[in-house]
Amino acid sequence: MRHSSLSLQVPGFALLEVIVASAIASTIAAGACVVLSMTIRANHAARVRTVATMVAARKMEQLRSLAWTHISTSTPAISLSSSDVTTDASNDPATDDGPGLLASPPGTLTSNIDGYVDYLDANGRWIARGTTVPAAAVYIRRWSVQPHVSDPDNLLVFEVIAGTRGISQSLLGDAIHLAGMEARK
Repeated sequence: MRHSSLSLQVPGFALLEVIVASAIASTIAAGACVVLSMTIRANHAARVRTVATMVAARKMEQLRSLAWTHISTSTPAISLSSSDVTTDASNDPATDDGPGLLASPPGTLTSNIDGYVDYLDANGRWIARGTTVPAAAVYIRRWSVQPHVSDPDNLLVFEVIAGTRGISQSLLGDAIHLAGMEARK
């Protein structure tokens, strides 16, 4: 006796397999698109915060590099305080027509006060200074110099805020706030 092998031929079964496979592939692709979109947004936010941190740190170092020392004479032995009171740190390069390390006026960290604000492009390069935000500015950087209450003659507090230009062009989005102190040497 011969066994004949019968193969089942069900019409439309191949079409159903293709539809199920397509649905699975579409679901995976949609999930991958969502993950990719989230990754791109996170990467952009990280870049913005990294540049803001770098420009804030750069301004902090610039302020710390200004003269804030004691000068001692040998005969007679006298110690005099010396402080930079002329550097304009809002220019790039800095010029000699600014407030240096004099105490900042109120509000320098919350508004654009000339001499205590500058504007940078998307790569953190200096563009301009002043109270009006230029169209090309992506980052706003503000700073404050204040004598410390415990020893105002020998201790300064520096604060720098840097972040992206906000909706009103004066608010900072993704702001980085750095603070540091400098003692007379």
